[in-house]
Amino acid sequence: MCLKISYNVYSNIIKHFEVKMKKLFFFLLSVTFLCACTTVQEMQQTANCQYDLAGVEVTEYSLNNLSADVSLAITNKSKTTNARMKRFVGKVYLNDSPISDINLGEFVIAPQTTQVQKATINVPFSQVGKNIIGLVVANSQSVKYKVVGTIYFETPIGEIPLPVVFARSDK
Repeated sequence: MCLKISYNVYSNIIKHFEVKMKKLFFFLLSVTFLCACTTVQEMQQTANCQYDLAGVEVTEYSLNNLSADVSLAITNKSKTTNARMKRFVGKVYLNDSPISDINLGEFVIAPQTTQVQKATINVPFSQVGKNIIGLVVANSQSVKYKVVGTIYFETPIGEIPLPVVFARSDK
């Protein structure tokens, strides 16, 4: 009889534990689902942003290299949802020739705002010289800057990439 009572007590404890674990599991599942929905909304909004090359400004030059600030403008057109990016990795092009790599860290853009992210690039003068000579030979009237890269998002399942192009033509 003693075994039967302890077995019943043990059985009740297990059932009670199972009920609590199910509740905890569903609670955690709900929280994960809500977080995932927010992440998906922010990713979708980031894909719908407007990307512009706000400018390239030479900050320093020497016989060896050229330093410039590259300004990337990102406009979030949403009225309610943030646009969030973990990082950006890309290349800067001058008249379709790559001249430098560019990297940006994490940033968040509030709804209906434009955020300008600046990055400094250092370009060997030999690389810049080739492009300038190409412009002279081609008798070009414009210089075309472009930044091509990938924005990465953090999600519960890992990073997800989104390819983007920032372009502008200066005359």
